[in-house]
Amino acid sequence: MKQDTNISSPLSVEEYIRLEHQSSHRHEFINGQLIEMPGEKDINNEIAIYICTLLVHSLMPKGYKVYINDVKVGTPDGTKYFYPDVFATREQRSEKNQVIKYEPELIVEVVSPSTHITDTVDKYIAYTAIPSLKYYLIVEPETIYVILYSKNAEGKWEARLYVRREDVIPLPLLDISLPLSEVYK
Repeated sequence: MKQDTNISSPLSVEEYIRLEHQSSHRHEFINGQLIEMPGEKDINNEIAIYICTLLVHSLMPKGYKVYINDVKVGTPDGTKYFYPDVFATREQRSEKNQVIKYEPELIVEVVSPSTHITDTVDKYIAYTAIPSLKYYLIVEPETIYVILYSKNAEGKWEARLYVRREDVIPLPLLDISLPLSEVYK
């Protein structure tokens, strides 16, 4: 991701939100800086839609809202705002959180060459600081390769790798599972 050099810096969160509503491009916000979001391949979008569809069918009946691409997630310290590919939350809609949610329970990032390091390092650090987050999935779109980060009983984050089409990713804290045969079609 590249920093947007057309914008003076640093920006306040309020300035970011105002500029983002007027912009023709999406930007993430990191410590007062706008980071332009690159375009994605069609396969990234397909994988995100498959995951979103699975989550809509399995989580919405349990009171969750599922968002894809255009709703932001904010970090607890108020310095970072990201556009996850897919996320689920039970956060109640209010006037303050119509464009930014603060209580995701599951976040999914479908990586690309331009976002791989950001998704696996920077976003991992930022997302795992969110108290409500139970799971963070990093999904490679062009090969079956999913990393599931989850909190263990001691509250430490652990990683588990899934690499076979017949694998099913258990998400017991959400009382669902994700079959990779439905993600990689």
